[in-house]
Amino acid sequence: MSSSDLKVLIVEDEMIFARQLESWLKNKVSDIYISNTSENGSYYLSMENPDIIFLDNQLPGINGLDVIEFYKEKAPNSILVLMSSVFLLEEITQALKVGADYVFNKRNENESGLNSILEASLKTKSSGNPFWKIIEFITPDKSDTSKKVVILEDEELFSFQLLMLLNNLPSQKKHTVHRFSRADEFIKHVRKNNYPDVLFLDYELEDSNAHEILDHINKHGKECNTIILSANIDIDTALSLNLEGVSEIIMKDENWQKSITECARNLKL
Repeated sequence: MSSSDLKVLIVEDEMIFARQLESWLKNKVSDIYISNTSENGSYYLSMENPDIIFLDNQLPGINGLDVIEFYKEKAPNSILVLMSSVFLLEEITQALKVGADYVFNKRNENESGLNSILEASLKTKSSGNPFWKIIEFITPDKSDTSKKVVILEDEELFSFQLLMLLNNLPSQKKHTVHRFSRADEFIKHVRKNNYPDVLFLDYELEDSNAHEILDHINKHGKECNTIILSANIDIDTALSLNLEGVSEIIMKDENWQKSITECARNLKL
């Protein structure tokens, strides 16, 4: 299967943006269907069985977020991408929880990003792996305010959710974000690309530990701001990490998204 075999449904009431999506996609996929309401979009789900659904969150009548579960039940094999110009933290979390495969901010999207979504959709269909395990973050155009960010986290779903959160920060700034699940992948990356401005580091990595990574950073990448992510950490360990140069420790609890947002604000992400 190639991208030219993919069928795409765009559920979007802003016709200028819908036509822009269509223009980007028309030479890459087999069929494109456009609906301006979530109710009418369900017709195409039944009749056309699209491979990818681009669903706007701000629709007349029923919002996109409110129909994700219905859409996924009606078309369980479709990749559902929720779109919006502005996302609230709670909306991103809720969208992923109820079945959205990806979330993107329409202000940041581009043709290159759509190509990544198409490629990941193909790999998902051929491999059977979940979309969130395959999708790569779309590297944005660099600007004077952009920063290099790395997520080193072996809990892949958490890593993906963190990625979505960083991708839709209220600041709307564009940053280059890379994800790794192994310490050796991260070390290989920094040897080639230098250290990131910000590192979100899982304390309980399977193939290494945070202290080894911090030792490496203190020797070679002292300008890197390191944020420790942990589900369980005691006070003595936290004090030790602070002495090793950790900028902040964020617990993986029910408030972690708000903690990340506050941390990103402090780091001017």
